Amino acid sequence: MRKIILLIIVLAVVTTACNNEKPKVVKLAGESPMLNGAIVLIDSLTYGIATHASENVDSAELAGFKSFLQGGLIDYIFKQIYKGDLKAYDFLSDEELSIDKVKEIENTDGFERSKVGKVQFNEQWVIDKDGSLLKRVNSMTLGVDRFSKQGTFVGYNPLFKIKFKATSR
Repeated sequence: MRKIILLIIVLAVVTTACNNEKPKVVKLAGESPMLNGAIVLIDSLTYGIATHASENVDSAELAGFKSFLQGGLIDYIFKQIYKGDLKAYDFLSDEELSIDKVKEIENTDGFERSKVGKVQFNEQWVIDKDGSLLKRVNSMTLGVDRFSKQGTFVGYNPLFKIKFKATSR
């Protein structure tokens, strides 16, 4: 039964990866057990934020995030992978990518960090014992712009996923 549930979750994640849809809640955890006085509201909320302009991006949303995502976050992720402090994973197989493989991806003809057009977050939201809402990022997937043969923007291809360590509460 666990394998079936895991397969369903994996299929749900794969079909929603780096898409242009509004945020999706993969699993509501309203009946989740308490964690040291905290209540899990949402166990796995997945949503994406665009990093640069395209025909499908809300310019108001972009204005608030563009410099942070392109100027800071994406460069930080690559630096931390190369330093060995973060690990990249293949989006489909979930296999860890070596630093050399990430360098190979980055050195692919035509690739530039600035072409990362979307960052998809997977988060857990928790109300702590003091009533504060805490958000913990489980993972991030970087998405690269995808165009049709005619040059029309059609969405994003996942580049790789970064998983973050769970913190103890």
